[in-house]
Amino acid sequence: MPTITYENQQITLHDQQNLLEGLEQAGVEVPCSCSSGVCQGCMAQALKGSIPPAAQIGLSANQRRLNYFLTCQCYPKSDLHFTLTNNLESRATATLVEKRVLNQRVLMVRFKADIDWRAGQHVIIWRTETRGRAYSIASSPDEGYVELHVRRRPNGLVSHWLEHELELGGHCQFSPATGDTYYSPAMPGQPVLLVGTGTGLAPLSGILRQALNEGHHGDIYLYAAAGEPQYLYLLDELTELAQKHQALHFFPVVHRNPDQQPNLLEGDLVDLIPQRHPKLRRHLVYLCGAQPMVEVLKEYCFYSGALMEDIFVKTFSPGGVGG
Repeated sequence: MPTITYENQQITLHDQQNLLEGLEQAGVEVPCSCSSGVCQGCMAQALKGSIPPAAQIGLSANQRRLNYFLTCQCYPKSDLHFTLTNNLESRATATLVEKRVLNQRVLMVRFKADIDWRAGQHVIIWRTETRGRAYSIASSPDEGYVELHVRRRPNGLVSHWLEHELELGGHCQFSPATGDTYYSPAMPGQPVLLVGTGTGLAPLSGILRQALNEGHHGDIYLYAAAGEPQYLYLLDELTELAQKHQALHFFPVVHRNPDQQPNLLEGDLVDLIPQRHPKLRRHLVYLCGAQPMVEVLKEYCFYSGALMEDIFVKTFSPGGVGG
């Protein structure tokens, strides 16, 4: 059995237990938000030993060079000596400047915070020093605020607190923005395909606004999906934006449309996208939402001509990004 050492403390791992679980069992308070490898709140740095490759998936090349890894994805097979990296000094104070309920499932909040970010990345809001939730950024930097779309959860660690307790002018802590799902075109004339479910619209909204603000002139196709019409949001804002920009094509999608509301596509994204976009050569593709949808469409887009380096994905899980 490998020897696992956190600073000067020996950590015992049981069968099928990851490093994060072992740390928490040993009484170590680890900053974490999602436990699924998305938020990067539980990042650690190896001091000695081998890092399982799966523990570095989603990290930048520079982070991998520095031997960073995610404890929630780490199942050590050999000796490992490490320390945690997400310290309090890296966090920034954020001030709540606006909040508004968008529909029965989504709360919009806006913060002023002295951080660097790109639209579509995510930040962790820390409710306590070691517990927080990650949310994708739905605004672009030139708008002057960090906008987040929060899934409203009655007992949510952060979502309930944001909606019912944190007042305008109140403060919280943000981790630095992370993630590689942001607008970064090889050519401003590339076609762009944006596909999201639920609050997967949040990063797509930010990417869309940043692309338009930076003068992107290729066609942009945005598909925002929900189960039924009442769960869609930002319809008026995005429809108005499409009317102002000839290259923007906005398609709200629902699984069911019992009242036959007009101007909505009905069906499943994994069927609609192949039907409407049979060829995706030279496209930039952004897929955000439930993992099954993202994985199916990622494979389809690649085999339909999109380069793998031009396909950006963000998957949401319960309690993870957007939780």
